[in-house]
Amino acid sequence: MKEKLEKAWLKVGKFLLWALLAALCGCLAYMVFVHRHVILAAIKGEPLPECPEGSCCHAFCKKK
Repeated sequence: MKEKLEKAWLKVGKFLLWALLAALCGCLAYMVFVHRHVILAAIKGEPLPECPEGSCCHAFCKKK
């Protein structure tokens, strides 16, 4: 009985680990997609794009 319980918890742990990794990869892909213009401007050495009106994204805003 104890071995079955340990195997079950091991399966649950593996599932949670894979779910966490999938969520992290999804968040990373979303952040790269949203900030792709800023990333490309930084790589090319160009000035940052202008902040869209009504945007609360700090990546577009220039430091004062």
